[in-house]
Amino acid sequence: MTTKLLIADDEKNIRMGLQAMIEREFSGLYECVLVKDGREAWQHVKQFLPELVITDIRMPVMDGIMLMQHIRELEPERRPLVIILSGYDEFQYAREAIRCGAREYLLKPIVREELFGALAVLNEELKERNHLIDDSVVSVEKGRLAGASVIADRNGSMTRAIQYIHAHYSEDLNMAVVSNSVSLNYTYFSQAFKAYTGLSFVQYVKRLRIAEAKKLLECQGGKIYEIAANVGFDNAKHFNKVFRELEGMTPQQFRVQNQKGN
Repeated sequence: MTTKLLIADDEKNIRMGLQAMIEREFSGLYECVLVKDGREAWQHVKQFLPELVITDIRMPVMDGIMLMQHIRELEPERRPLVIILSGYDEFQYAREAIRCGAREYLLKPIVREELFGALAVLNEELKERNHLIDDSVVSVEKGRLAGASVIADRNGSMTRAIQYIHAHYSEDLNMAVVSNSVSLNYTYFSQAFKAYTGLSFVQYVKRLRIAEAKKLLECQGGKIYEIAANVGFDNAKHFNKVFRELEGMTPQQFRVQNQKGN
């Protein structure tokens, strides 16, 4: 099973370089997503629940310290482990990063062995945390009263629901189908999903589809209506409307901006 890894840095070469190094050393272990600033990173953390985050400390819009402050507000089981990158060899940066919960603090230019060592340590921490969560679930199940109806564990059900959504977002997806896939009542599922993600089902699916569309727009080819269809929109007009609503620009404007390297 792959580990979700979010890489946030305003320098494209650094983002891509980190991804290349990690994927060469840990082939198949990580599913990497790249973002260019802290605000985009925070949106991704809330929506897609990465287990690890590597972030630069100095970025436009929202810096790494503020990003970690937001991450600390999440429930412990949803909180990713963080590695901070900095070009500043100063104690105040390291102290603030550690205070905000960073597990590792690496200086640029990144030393390959230090990065790999940090990831190895955090992988072990993730395994231990997952074991504790599994043990907790087992304890809850053992403690249920005999004969009582078994209520699906919300977090486990929501995790499975999100996995289903990510596997089928390009299809004609609705809440009835997803709630049925995890064997939950439609009304209960709606309430539990919003409590778990902070978003309604419709909002979550919209954001996921737009996030996937942005990846396709960053590639040079493909017409707008084709991309819309590929991520689950039934027509380009609706796609354009939702894209502008979430991103503040049209898909074409995003594509042009991205081609300029912004």
